[in-house]
Amino acid sequence: MYYEIYQIKINKEVRDYVNSNDRGHTGGEEKFPIYEAYMRNCMSSRKESFQPEDFAHYTKVCNVMENGGLVQGEDEYLVNNLEEVFKVLNGYYYDEETAEDIVFDSHVNDYKMKTITRNDGEVVTFRDMHSLSVGDIVAEKTVDGTRYHQVAGMGYVEVFPAESTLLYKDIKQAS
Repeated sequence: MYYEIYQIKINKEVRDYVNSNDRGHTGGEEKFPIYEAYMRNCMSSRKESFQPEDFAHYTKVCNVMENGGLVQGEDEYLVNNLEEVFKVLNGYYYDEETAEDIVFDSHVNDYKMKTITRNDGEVVTFRDMHSLSVGDIVAEKTVDGTRYHQVAGMGYVEVFPAESTLLYKDIKQAS
């Protein structure tokens, strides 16, 4: 078993428009369908905000493996439920003394890195994803199939992405 993590990624063009048009968020939602889906799914506490076609606006950002090979003492550490996925992707196991997160490093893979240059000239490299947050989708992949869960204000709610969207994303990712 493993989990795929999906997030809505708002690009610079959309952010700049939202911050410069005279209608703010409303103007951004009217012009950009991805921003409307973002506001409805990620900035809302309504459980019924997800619509099946919204999945087209999500990007897979990483995988979380159930068994990352991490052994502590005689026990093998497993990420085998949604709450553990949430903890791992929100720095629960980060050790401030060593500045390491061995659970994240052992269990999370298939993420991209992004390098930017700040206004002061400092070059920074980071994971191109954010912590697991409201609106993000966790696809639980098991031998019995896939179940999709959206992070809610408290806990998760099961969602059902449109099958045509999933097929399109599989073809697009394979290219």
